[in-house]
Amino acid sequence: MEGRTKQCRAGELSPVNIPIQMICGIDTTGKITPIRFRFQTAEDMIETVTIEKVISRDEKNYVGIREKQFICAVQIGDIQRIIEIRYNVESQKWKIFQFLS
Repeated sequence: MEGRTKQCRAGELSPVNIPIQMICGIDTTGKITPIRFRFQTAEDMIETVTIEKVISRDEKNYVGIREKQFICAVQIGDIQRIIEIRYNVESQKWKIFQFLS
């Protein structure tokens, strides 16, 4: 997986830009709510993570790249984490942008 700095076992992640597969809900106004995602670990295992709470949402525009930002509470393995997930509007790809805790 490209773009990561380090990835160990699930729960011991220090990633940057890990691509993920996302399941999300979209309401009638177009508001996106991430629900669950999965990603490939360094051991080539597929880890599925349920988003427990969307803490905040925002839209970022860096150098013409539009991304929707979600700060979420998740549990990976036995560890509770706060992560930043981003959705690239143009490419329609999701990624774990960074782990905040």
